[in-house]
Amino acid sequence: MQTLKGRTCIFAGGSGGDGVDTVKALCAAGMNVILMTHMPEQAQALVDEIAAGDYMGICIATTEGMAGSADGNDVYAKIAETYGSIDVVITNTGADGVKDDMETLDFAQIAKDIENLAGGSFKMMQRALPYLKKSRAPRVIFMTTVEGCNGGTHESFSNAVAKGAVRSLILNSAARLAKYGITVNGISKGAIPRTVGHMDEGAPKPEEILDKIPLGRIGSPEDLAGAICFFASEESSFITGEILELSGGLQLG
Repeated sequence: MQTLKGRTCIFAGGSGGDGVDTVKALCAAGMNVILMTHMPEQAQALVDEIAAGDYMGICIATTEGMAGSADGNDVYAKIAETYGSIDVVITNTGADGVKDDMETLDFAQIAKDIENLAGGSFKMMQRALPYLKKSRAPRVIFMTTVEGCNGGTHESFSNAVAKGAVRSLILNSAARLAKYGITVNGISKGAIPRTVGHMDEGAPKPEEILDKIPLGRIGSPEDLAGAICFFASEESSFITGEILELSGGLQLG
């Protein structure tokens, strides 16, 4: 049993890719999901699909309040006022990165990826903190990757380093926010194809590393949805600072 009904989630990276199924699962369980997106048309299509379906929760989308925007604090305040709370923050932004070479890679690209992935996640969490502190079951969930946690050669170097920064963000935030009852956890994704969108040019396709996955299959967006719903639920209250390997054992190789 997962208690999600009546709570409010802010979700970045849910309007496309492997996050779509998670948004549907959260809404099906009765959670209100506010999509923060830079892809308004794609997000609106998901909003319309959920509105037309048999979902207990609602879904809306906004292009305001993104990490780099100046109006973020106002947007968060409006969300809290409209829905009564902000209980969960989820960031699922980023992609696989483009193929790069350590010998020629400019560090500016690494810094840009860190700012996008770790910086964006931090800013969302920071803006939500006043409201999370008031929630009865506050949750923060960030995405990283197997190579961001353990190293490897199946992901772009720059993107993996940035995802490693997200790993550090998870652990340090969990330690500092535990006194408020706020849990901070992460999911280390392996080969999970995106249901909407496209792979970055030069990035390895999930099926190309199938022989490296002990469980013998690539992951699915439904696998990701199940993991996120658990971390978002009230039942996960005694878990913080955990980075769940959602990779079929890819991290073991």
